[in-house]
Amino acid sequence: MEWLEVTEGSRGLQALVGRAVGLDQLAAARFQQVAGGGVDVFVTTPFDCIAARRVAGRASRDGAAVSAAELLAALQAGTRDIGPARDASWPGALPPAQGFTARDTVPVAAARSLADEGRALARQFSGPAGPPKSLLDGIVLTADADSADPVKIPMRMIFTCTALGLIPGFEAPEHIPRHLRVSTAGRWVRLDAPFGSVYRNAGLGLLV
Repeated sequence: MEWLEVTEGSRGLQALVGRAVGLDQLAAARFQQVAGGGVDVFVTTPFDCIAARRVAGRASRDGAAVSAAELLAALQAGTRDIGPARDASWPGALPPAQGFTARDTVPVAAARSLADEGRALARQFSGPAGPPKSLLDGIVLTADADSADPVKIPMRMIFTCTALGLIPGFEAPEHIPRHLRVSTAGRWVRLDAPFGSVYRNAGLGLLV
């Protein structure tokens, strides 16, 4: 039996996991213990990206994977017990816990505008399988563009941010940040949004 004990941040985590399950009933969640008594909770998405939110607390073990639906049920019930381990359901390695380098910032308004355009195109061209791969793979932002190694952000990362509710709406309180931070570590690209982070392995396009 795996478990997650959350002492702070349960409401935000529940929102993230709930949206992940809404996108995919078979979504998986995985725990990464961080220094200082925190846990990064990662969830899979249909967009070849993973997302995470940090909470205060502790997990049954570092790296444990569980059903996101079972985690959501536990959070809603206010219990720490989740269910059996489902490590085999996780699609690959987690991004490194440390070593990310900040590369650039992007206004939230720009990301929201791109996501709106992407959704409009998805409705126009997508079939039963969802948005076409060509749309998701399209590069919509280039961060740190003047460097020798610019960071290319595909639409699938922006879609993930908006689908999981990581970008605040216009009604959000003024103290909520209005930008996304772009960071890299090796082949991993991370977008830090106000309500969570999105990760993608830019080298292989896979979670490996």
